[in-house]
Amino acid sequence: MSDTFLTIAYAVAAGSIGFALALALTRPGQRSDHVLFFCVLLIALLAHVLGQLLIISDVYRLAPHLVGVDLSIKMALGPAVFFYTRALISPEKPGFGGLDWASLLGPALVILVSLPFAGLSAEEKLALVDPATRNPVHFRIALFTCTASLFLFLAFTAFYLIAALRLQMRHRQRMMEQFANIERQSLDWLRAILFVFAGAWVFFAVKQALWLSGVSIPAFNIALAFTESLAIAAFAYLGLHQPELNFEKASKAGSQTRHPILTVERMRRTAAKLTGALNTNKLYADNDLSLRRLSDITGVTKNHISETLSQHLGVNFFDFVNSHRAAEAKRLLTETDLNVLEIGLEVGFNSRSTFNAAFKKHVGSPPSTYREDAGNARTHDAA
Repeated sequence: MSDTFLTIAYAVAAGSIGFALALALTRPGQRSDHVLFFCVLLIALLAHVLGQLLIISDVYRLAPHLVGVDLSIKMALGPAVFFYTRALISPEKPGFGGLDWASLLGPALVILVSLPFAGLSAEEKLALVDPATRNPVHFRIALFTCTASLFLFLAFTAFYLIAALRLQMRHRQRMMEQFANIERQSLDWLRAILFVFAGAWVFFAVKQALWLSGVSIPAFNIALAFTESLAIAAFAYLGLHQPELNFEKASKAGSQTRHPILTVERMRRTAAKLTGALNTNKLYADNDLSLRRLSDITGVTKNHISETLSQHLGVNFFDFVNSHRAAEAKRLLTETDLNVLEIGLEVGFNSRSTFNAAFKKHVGSPPSTYREDAGNARTHDAA
C-alpha cells in the first residue's frame, strides 16, 4: 500500500514537471537565461523523481542499468538553483566563466564514484536485491556508490543553496532601498521554496541512510514523497508566474553611502522635505512609490535621498515609507470603522499580510490588536 502512495506522489510530481517544462519552453517574451536555468532545474528535479519511481515501481527489474543514472543528473540541482536565482536578479544576462565551471565538479565526481557500480552486469545488479543471492564484493561496491553519492549530493547542494539564499537576501535588501512595496520584486517565494527543498533533501538523506541500514518507515517515506511533490508543484507554478523584475528603475540602486557627502544640516533639511512630501501629498498611499518617483517629485537626487535615509534617519526607503503608512493606519484604526484590509490598502499596502507585518514592526502589535487595545483604552477612560 505504501508503494502505491509513493508512486502516486512521485507520478504527480513528474507530471507537474513535464507540464511546467512544456509551458516554459513555449511561452513567448522570456529571457533566454531565465528559461535555460529554470528548465535545467526542472530536469534535475525530474531525474530525482524518476529515479525514485524506478525503484518504487520495480521497473528497475526491466532495466537494471538505469539504476543510479539519476545520481549524477540531480547533482545539477544546487548549481541550477544558484544560476536561476542569479539570472532572475541580474538586469542583464550574466556571463558564465571563472568559478562557474566548478558547478560541473559535482556531477563529475558522482560519475567517477559510480563507475565501479556501472560496470556490473544486469544480472549482478539484480542479484543485489536479495541477500541470499547478492555477491558481498558487489554489495560493497553498491553501498559505496550510494553512500558517496549521497554525501556529495548533500555537500554540493548545500553549498549552492546557501549561495542562492545569500543572493536573494542581498537582492531583497537592494529592493528595500528602492521600493515601498517589494512583494513582486523580492523573490521571497523562491527563498521559501529553497528552505522547503533543503528540509526535504535532508529528510531524503535520512531516508537513504535508513534504507542503507536495512530500515524502512512507510509513513516517513510517504510524508517525504508528498512534501517533495507539493514543493515541486509550487516551484513550477511560482516560477512560471514570476514577473520580470523592473531593472530600469533598480539597476543603479541607491546603496547605503559609507562616507557621507552631505552635511548634517543638509540631511536634516532633506529629511524634513521628504517627510513633508509624504504627509502633505500622501505619497505613502501610492503602492507603486519608488525612490526614483520620490526623487522626481521632491527634486532631491536619489543618492542624496539614500544618504539622508541611511546616515541621518538610519532606515532604508522601504521602512521610511512604511513607518508613515503605519502612522496613518493607526489613525484610521481608531477613528474609522474600515476593516483591517481596507485600511491597509488605503495607506498603500498591497495585501493584508504585508500590512500586518509592517504595522507590527513599526507599532509593536498587529493592526487588529492595536484597534482592540485602543478601543479598550477609550472605554476605560470613559468609565
